[in-house]
Amino acid sequence: MSVVLIGGGSGFVGMHLSRRLQADGHAVRHLSRTADPDATFPTYVWDVKKGTIDDAAFQDVDYVINLAGAGIADERWSEERKQVIIQSRTESTRLLAMTLSRLQVTPKLYLSASAIGYYGDRGEEILTEEASPGDGFLSRSCILWEEAVQEVDRLGIPTFVNRTGIVLHPDEGALQKMLIPLNVWTSTYFGDGQQYYSWIHIEDLIGIYAFALENNLVGTYNGCAPNPVRNKPFAAALGPALHKNALVVPAPEAALKVALGEMRHTVLDSARCSAAKIEAAGYRFAYPELSQALEQLLG
Repeated sequence: MSVVLIGGGSGFVGMHLSRRLQADGHAVRHLSRTADPDATFPTYVWDVKKGTIDDAAFQDVDYVINLAGAGIADERWSEERKQVIIQSRTESTRLLAMTLSRLQVTPKLYLSASAIGYYGDRGEEILTEEASPGDGFLSRSCILWEEAVQEVDRLGIPTFVNRTGIVLHPDEGALQKMLIPLNVWTSTYFGDGQQYYSWIHIEDLIGIYAFALENNLVGTYNGCAPNPVRNKPFAAALGPALHKNALVVPAPEAALKVALGEMRHTVLDSARCSAAKIEAAGYRFAYPELSQALEQLLG
């Protein structure tokens, strides 16, 4: 039985992943701002802002996973908020790197989240992991995030980076927000709706992490389903998945600029990401097509 320590384990993805890893026979621990040794997943305290962490969390650890980070779309992007988003990712990573170095703990693998925001707005271009980063805040935040992971790599610890796409689950994240207009029998696409969305079913996202852990997979991988779709067909597919007749309507770019400011890039940028690398490593998607994913999640 391996011991897995997860930063951000109590979050949306973290809880799904924790349950999967526990079912696979691993002992899972969480890092949180509040200790709870008797929880389903024993929880140890860390404070990223203060740079403190409970050393006991690292005893006999085999794998470290860091999913910690402030929500990209939780608040409008003021300059202060953008710093919170970046620092929550980079400083949590550096705290883990410094602690691993100080305690001379060498896990078999360090696994980190990143995001397809790394690529920026790339139109029709098919994006492999070798593609250059884009421009703008989303790209810059991911670049700095991945640079922080290199501090772990320099300790001689193998690293795995998961550039995650739009995670689909009806109760959390982007899909939950996209379903709201269906309450009034509409489904909204953004701008001209031609931008590519690289998405992934929550089950496949945690499946990729579990696969990487089981196979000690090293390197950077796109955590996306193999069939990205344009935003307008995506929006059009939501009504039928819920057995609703919905009018598919646009949210014009000008209106999004007023409503969201710079944060409009989260819905307007086009990232057509390739899943070929993770498939070549041996991972098999449970939900490679959007129709399959929506049927399972909403049907």
